[in-house]
Amino acid sequence: MVAATGYQAPITWDAPHKPQTFGWVSVPVQSVFESGLRLEASVYATEAKQAETAIQSNPHGCVSIHELASIYHCPRFKRVFVKKSKFPIYQPSQIGELNPSPAAYISDKTLADLDSLRVSEGQILMTCSGTVGNVTYVSRTLAGHIFSHDLLRIRSHEEHHAGYLYAFFKSQQGRTLIQSNNYGAVIQHIEPAHLLKLPIPDAPALLKTHIHYAITESFNLRDESNDLIAQARAKLQAALKLPPVEELNPPANGNNGLRCFSVNAADLNQRLEANYHNPLAQAITQHLHQYAAQVLALGDDTLTKQFVLPGRFKRIYVKKGHGIVFFSGKDIGELDPNDKKYLSFSQHDKKIKDELTIKQNMLLITCSGTLGNIALVPKHWDGWTMTHDIVRLIPSSSEISGYLFAWLGSNWGKELINRNRYGAVVQHIEVEHLADVSVPLLTDVRLMREINSLVLRANELRYTAFTKEQEALRWFNEEVLKLPVL
Repeated sequence: MVAATGYQAPITWDAPHKPQTFGWVSVPVQSVFESGLRLEASVYATEAKQAETAIQSNPHGCVSIHELASIYHCPRFKRVFVKKSKFPIYQPSQIGELNPSPAAYISDKTLADLDSLRVSEGQILMTCSGTVGNVTYVSRTLAGHIFSHDLLRIRSHEEHHAGYLYAFFKSQQGRTLIQSNNYGAVIQHIEPAHLLKLPIPDAPALLKTHIHYAITESFNLRDESNDLIAQARAKLQAALKLPPVEELNPPANGNNGLRCFSVNAADLNQRLEANYHNPLAQAITQHLHQYAAQVLALGDDTLTKQFVLPGRFKRIYVKKGHGIVFFSGKDIGELDPNDKKYLSFSQHDKKIKDELTIKQNMLLITCSGTLGNIALVPKHWDGWTMTHDIVRLIPSSSEISGYLFAWLGSNWGKELINRNRYGAVVQHIEVEHLADVSVPLLTDVRLMREINSLVLRANELRYTAFTKEQEALRWFNEEVLKLPVL
């Protein structure tokens, strides 16, 4: 059984023949029957066998996952989407986000048991279609949210096993085993039956409990950080007397729900897109000028020291340990990005130093595709690198960075960012557009400092949450699997 390791260019008559390189492995016929007649090479890949050997060789013995947990996924259903309802729905790709926003809203006329789609505290969620094997633990932030059917929902038989199971799924060995059981030619999938038969180390009860509580403490800290950011934004909203965005948005006044409006030629600013002259953005700006002590452009020296937007470049990746961490814009809402790659330092030395590196309390803003997502760089990201499709905003000082995050990440701030978008298919914004975004300053300077402090404290809690999870994973590797310390 063989699996090609990569695409091979077609052979032409004027080019010398180069033999194809294959990765291969031989397996006993009995293994094929034990695997349910699976004929995909990935099931028997060397990496998967190495991971299984590491797990089976642990000194505590193994049990099947079905002895520790039940696993199911919800049936497919046809969704009836509406503009806004009391049923927000979230996508499986959002499970890793620290504080996800609804992906859409569905109608109560949707023919499905919506309550059965809600996740509950203490569950483990795993993506099972497309990108397979991403996991999260359901804490207070996600509890009660409606997710689509493309998730495996895992409930441990005993409460203190949940964090232990999460650590197993999150470990390199567990993730490798999970992904070796994928199936599908184009879109990868995994079923509950594939997971239930996997071996998991049967660690002593005390060690399982230690790992469980480290994981739950990590997620409790994430919840607490979300609470602090919500408090900061609530104080900002109250100080500016900001009504909900829906109330500021003028009603539709044209046929078929269209919104028609006129613009003074002097206000066009060489922009002819309707979204730039959106009455909602105009209403927010007018409100800020009425209630703020001062309204500055984001690019003002009082607020921002520098914007950095790297140019496009051909990336040269290397193995872990031989380069610097590199990740993409879709991961900025996560605590520990799942799809980290490693960029060659020797090949990108100058670009890494001058443009790509991110620093603690720097603001990151997505500027291509999905626009206006904001992140405040936590301590454990300091020194990592990110894609060119992210604007790095260096605040003038740490005394304003948290306040800027609170405003730009609010519903009103995002509207002012998104009004600047351009592009027929893939949307973009430029540094010049961001520099022109309005930022309100409060009359009460002490309140501004309090808002800033709340956000910075939340960022510190997220770093502590990361260290707690890493501690649990270290215990799993060193105390359960007895892997050598690197």
